[in-house]
Amino acid sequence: MAKDVNEIVMGAGELYLQEFSGDTIPDHATIETDVNNVGHTSGGASFEYKPEKYDVINSYGNAVKSVITKEECTFKSGILTWDLEKIKLLSTAELTTDSTKNLKKLTFKGGGSLKNILVRFVHTKDDGKKIRLTMIATAGNGFTMDFSGEKETVVDAELTAIQYIKNFLAEIEEEVTPVI
Repeated sequence: MAKDVNEIVMGAGELYLQEFSGDTIPDHATIETDVNNVGHTSGGASFEYKPEKYDVINSYGNAVKSVITKEECTFKSGILTWDLEKIKLLSTAELTTDSTKNLKKLTFKGGGSLKNILVRFVHTKDDGKKIRLTMIATAGNGFTMDFSGEKETVVDAELTAIQYIKNFLAEIEEEVTPVI
């Protein structure tokens, strides 16, 4: 069976975030748990790959070779489900709990190191097979929360891949039907 060249991918997916300090990407079952799932998202998700190219130009003004000098991978998503544990991952803030006052506080202290976050986005195709996007990232561009009128508050986050693991910025994995 040949690949369907007319396949169109539609729909949203599940977003999983967890702080990361390992040296290898864990297996799917370890990442894709309820604890790591951000819950509902809004506005979909996007992944952007942006290379920076350098052209070698000869004496005649013609490009004779192109090399990639820099690559940037960015993931954006709106997080709809309110969870300070997940929001904490997007900053240097510290989360504290005061059980005597029944309070949780996310305190931004100004400074510190960004957390390394394992980002996993899973889309299930019409045939039940999955597309998985994985990257180690930081939220260096921060996030936005808009509390406005009668509209739900969405935490719009932008995560930029870092090369925390050698030779790994991001990976897209697609489950396929075996070719017979």
